[in-house]
Formats: sequence, structure tokens, C-alpha cells
Amino acid sequence: MLTLYQTEWCPYCHRVRQVLTELELTYTCVNVPLSPTERTEVRELSGQDIVPVLKDGRKVIVGSDEIVAHLRAAYPVPADAEAHAEVGRYRVVFELDVDPEEALALIRQVFLDGDIRILSETRAWELGTDKLPEGYVLVEAAAIWAMEAATSVDPTIPAATSFSLAVFAVDGGSAIAVTRPFAEAWLYGEPLLSKLGTALTTRVYEALEKL
Repeated sequence: MLTLYQTEWCPYCHRVRQVLTELELTYTCVNVPLSPTERTEVRELSGQDIVPVLKDGRKVIVGSDEIVAHLRAAYPVPADAEAHAEVGRYRVVFELDVDPEEALALIRQVFLDGDIRILSETRAWELGTDKLPEGYVLVEAAAIWAMEAATSVDPTIPAATSFSLAVFAVDGGSAIAVTRPFAEAWLYGEPLLSKLGTALTTRVYEALEKL
């Protein structure tokens, strides 16, 4: 019997739930009080009041790193675990055999073709640092159609409809790391936003796969 003590808004708890999903494990979820001082059950079980805490039989594991390591060591990996992980992944990395500036030119074109607008491009030197990888460029992008649709649901949501890319040099070329659009929109629990997030994510990935 697996029991997870957690809160829905905690990213560390989310990380544990993601692995539980990947491993297709059935568990009981106990949502704890917001105030740590009121988490009597968690404190009696684990000796502290932070979450996540996992109870696996008689074993009590505290902290997402420790829980994830325990789950991966103790339970078999289903055939579709990687597919679960892919859907839940917050960013994807593409590699090209061209330098970062050439990669940026290609991104501009495929985004234009995909009705995605680049809002800004910021080089590492403009950030005042020399500690980022060679050729590092931070790109902010958005799809106006997704922003307009999201605003019809909630005028405060457009900030969640933009997304970032990092372009930088690697051996033999460049890497493009893109965060999943609407990565935090699931927090709103709004069906239209979830559909928009899926649609925009698909559009972005399809564009980058053309590089």
C-alpha cells in the first residue's frame, strides 16, 4: 500500500506523482494542510512537516529525490513508461549541425511558417554574464492566436502563453532547448487552456522538427 502525503501546488510533489504515473502505481493521496504547523499526521509519521512524504508499507521516505529513487528501484518499469514521461516533460532539446546564429535563422523561418511570433532575442553578453555556454541566446516567443483565445477565458493568462527557447553551441553544432508552452496552465484547471496548450505545443514541436 502506497500513501503519498502532498499538496497539489508543490512542484516536488508533482514530480513524485509523475513518476508514480510513469510506473502505473496505485496509491492513496493525502492532501495535507497548508500550514506546516498543522501537519500533525506528517510530523508523527516522518518526524518533520515538509512534503512530499511517501509511506510504502512500513517504510517512510521523505523528499522527492529519495522517493523517486525508491520507486525506481522497488517497482518494475512498464512498457509505456517513457511515453508517460514524454507527455509530462517540461522541455525538449533539439540538436543541429549548424552554429547558433544559423540555428536562429532557421527557427525564425519555421516559426513564421507556423504562425508563431518571436518576441525577443537576448544574447548572453546583453545579460551581463560570460558564464553561459558559447553563443547562448535566450528567445521569447508566442502565438498570438493562442494568446487571444486564452485571454477570452481569463485576461490575466497571456503571461502563461509565451514560452522560452535557449540556443547555444555544442560540439558539432548547436542545441535548442524549448520549454513546453502553457507548461503551468494545467494549474488553472480550465479545459480550454489545456486544449490550447496541447495545440500550441504540437505546433511548436512540429515547427522545430522541420529544422
